Amino acid sequence: MNDKERNKRFRASRSAVVKRQTRIIQDTEAEIRQLLKLANEEITLILANAPTDWEQFYLPQLQQSVNVAMTQFGGAATATVGLGARLSTETGVALIEEPLAAGGVRIVGAVPRIDPPQLQAMRTFMTGRIKDISLSAANTINSELGLTAIGVQSQGQAVAHIQRLLQNGSRSRAITIVRTELGRAYSVASDQRFRESQPFLPGLKKEWRKSGRIHSRPRHDAINGQVREVDKPFTLANGTQLMFPRDPKAPAGETINCGCTSLPFMAHWETVGLPIAT
Repeated sequence: MNDKERNKRFRASRSAVVKRQTRIIQDTEAEIRQLLKLANEEITLILANAPTDWEQFYLPQLQQSVNVAMTQFGGAATATVGLGARLSTETGVALIEEPLAAGGVRIVGAVPRIDPPQLQAMRTFMTGRIKDISLSAANTINSELGLTAIGVQSQGQAVAHIQRLLQNGSRSRAITIVRTELGRAYSVASDQRFRESQPFLPGLKKEWRKSGRIHSRPRHDAINGQVREVDKPFTLANGTQLMFPRDPKAPAGETINCGCTSLPFMAHWETVGLPIAT
């Protein structure tokens, strides 16, 4: 296999892995939306069956029902995001391993792989944030019910406020967490595999690739195609440096909802201590 063929297979495999990660995020988002829809339907049904006048003695029962519904959402959403985090981590590793294998260099088994504590901490943080959404939503809903019980607003107004919360506020927050944190797990895992592999592949570098989204950050689009050594940061026009998209050390304004990726780039195919297919 000559270098032209290696590069062709390498790029094709690289694109396939990126598309796989996009599907993981999209599938996780869709599941979270569905879970919120079910929670909304459940709470709407609870309110529809409530007495016309939410008297003080009935309010604790109503609030307890809401708490149960949101706890169920929180448990299911946490499991969904946990699975997405695991798949994103695996795909981040695959972003390095599979294109190299397509080019004739197999590092699986030859280059030790480490799951750094940072990845586990990120998964814990991510699921904690999803749980917080369910708790925060339950508290807000119960506050709305309390305002109705004391006559500050009508039952209809409370229902409208609650539906807006679940359909817009909570959903928007949950989707932002999914996009940002699953993407971060993917990037951190691939960065780790970059570092483990680079000593055996001196030609291995990283390339910034923009997201292609309609409302992408112009600063991120401007460095599309920027190539760096594995241990060197990408640099934005405003001077901000990121080791990879959604770098935890970078400002939140450069990482939240970022859809960019850091791709493996082969300057040459020479290896150190690794066989290469001919």
